[in-house]
Amino acid sequence: MEFGDKANFETAFRFASNGLLHVGPDKRLLLFNDQLLRMFDLPCGSLHQGMALETFLRDLGSRLGWNDARTANVIANHDLWMAQKLPTSVEHHFDNGDVMRIACHPLKDGGAVLTYDDVTALRYIMAEHEKAETQARRSERQLALLVSGITDYAIYLLSPDGIIINWNIGAQRAKGYTADEAIGRSFGMFWTEQDRAEGLPQKALDAAVLNGRFECEKELFRKDGSWMWAHILISPLFEEDNTLLGFAKITRDITRQKQTAEKIAHLARHDVLTGLPNRARFIERLSSEIRLARENSTWLAVASIDIDDFKTINDTLGYETGDHALKTVGARMTGDLQPGEYVARFGPDEYIALKPYVDPAEINAFAERLNHAVRQPIEQSAGVIKLGASIGMASYPDDADDLEKLLDGVDLALARAKKAVGEKICYFSRTVDESVRARRALASDLWLALDRGEFYLHYQPQCAIETGETIGHEALIRWKHPIHGMVSPAEFVPIAEECGAIIPIGEWVMRQACSDAVSIGTDRIAVNLSAVQLSCPSILDTITDVLASTGLDPQRLELEVTETAVIADRERALDILGQLKAMGVGLALDDFGTGHSSLDTLRNFPFDRIKIDRSFAKDIVADARARAFLFAMTVMGRSLNLSILAEGVESEEQLAVLKVAGLDEVQGFLLGRPAGIEESGKTCAHAAARSGMKYVNA
Repeated sequence: MEFGDKANFETAFRFASNGLLHVGPDKRLLLFNDQLLRMFDLPCGSLHQGMALETFLRDLGSRLGWNDARTANVIANHDLWMAQKLPTSVEHHFDNGDVMRIACHPLKDGGAVLTYDDVTALRYIMAEHEKAETQARRSERQLALLVSGITDYAIYLLSPDGIIINWNIGAQRAKGYTADEAIGRSFGMFWTEQDRAEGLPQKALDAAVLNGRFECEKELFRKDGSWMWAHILISPLFEEDNTLLGFAKITRDITRQKQTAEKIAHLARHDVLTGLPNRARFIERLSSEIRLARENSTWLAVASIDIDDFKTINDTLGYETGDHALKTVGARMTGDLQPGEYVARFGPDEYIALKPYVDPAEINAFAERLNHAVRQPIEQSAGVIKLGASIGMASYPDDADDLEKLLDGVDLALARAKKAVGEKICYFSRTVDESVRARRALASDLWLALDRGEFYLHYQPQCAIETGETIGHEALIRWKHPIHGMVSPAEFVPIAEECGAIIPIGEWVMRQACSDAVSIGTDRIAVNLSAVQLSCPSILDTITDVLASTGLDPQRLELEVTETAVIADRERALDILGQLKAMGVGLALDDFGTGHSSLDTLRNFPFDRIKIDRSFAKDIVADARARAFLFAMTVMGRSLNLSILAEGVESEEQLAVLKVAGLDEVQGFLLGRPAGIEESGKTCAHAAARSGMKYVNA
């Protein structure tokens, strides 16, 4: 079915004379129009997309003063209507005398479109007709005059055997026949040949007599051969002795309402730009295909197609060109589909497709066809553009046994395809992608770990090399996962930086470390500051607030920053570190000697201390070159008036070499393992005594 452009549709939808409500398969509101709000005198904002139908009905019942039993009955009726395969139409009589016709049109894909029509006036007309019926023997002409004057409804009388007795202007407008052409013929003339062959017109009359009325919605044909959707109401007319006089038939043209309902359903499940099914419709189809594959023990492949660097197309050639490209690619994919295949638009520059298959070789051919649809040159006014595609694929049941895992596998394969340099079609690999899935799961857990209190801090002492005095502690985060147990910072910190969780986690570490430093009284507390934290716009405000709320003297806080953190955005890093320095906060260059720009970093940034990476301490006893580098770094640090600390000191031999080199401070297992802050000083004292260092407890 062809639909007009979105603007025309929205205008028709907005000014529809009846209230419209589209309910999804999960019984939640998808779309509704303003007329619905006006009909029930509901304030703007009282309905919203995703609202449960039951919630809407309960709120409505509360506004109208219904008791619980009446509200429950209305909800139960709506549930019953939506469960039917055929449309249902009822009339609801309100306490103020208004009559509302409620029609439920179930959709084949689930859910329904509900229409609400105020038929109070129509009921009045029907009442007048019923009154006229009792007077028909005395004034048949009066009834004929009343009926003939109505133009919005086709209203006419039928004989007991269904022959048209009279014909009003509304009937002529709706069906195109004049009174002379219609009177004397069977009303079944407007029904299809198949309807007549099945005796449906007579069955409608029989049902009206049996039930007191017959009501339905169906397609009828006009004189010019066109069809219309009609709401039909047939009421039997009886003499006082119950002799059947005939029938009053009222037909209303509801073609526009039906088209609007279908447009609503289409819009809710299709992408406006490309006309392809959207994410919601694809999920419905995929769920159905998985169920069929499970029942028939067959296979199903799903492919996610991402257009490479599509943002550049929009930025350089404009969104009109980008939209043209998206529509062209979508049309090509659709035009090349084979039986059983299905394609949808899944995101701004992403498509997704499925294919039931028997031979695994079919998957490769499927992927190549999708790839070809994207890579073919696209001609447009600005010239020819060429697109690239990254495609990730996974199969049911080989790679996943349910919908969620299948889509996750497709997503993991697509992520690899995006990173690939050569082959841009990647298939889910359990050995490769499970590690990524584990990282994603860990990233999700990181966001919850703070609230669940799973993080805690250990502190490792930093000692003066000459006296053994504990002059500070470095705060080291620890994570006890409820399932995996202790997770190494080397594993979870990079993940936290990737997903952004390092921002709240880093703030917690700084706040907790500063609070502990105040309560214990350590001279200096060192806290690591990641590149992500340093780039955060609120980092200065965070540090200022931490110092103010904990009462820690800024001079007792030292922030350890790696070279990687400062070279990512040198100008910003220099500005931030300069402001921290002005506040009195100490700055240390961490992991010194492992970067590629150490000298330039030392020359331009206001560091107070350099921390020589543990890799140098490991080799200084046996490797003369390592010792030479150590001595050179010490001389350089001294010339720049920087304090020098060596990490990773684990033996007395290493400590002796470091003393000869003239370092200021040391940190490592020899001086104290990370522990609770109350224990770290004792560990340092014990190690210092064993090494012959004079120890003074801070």
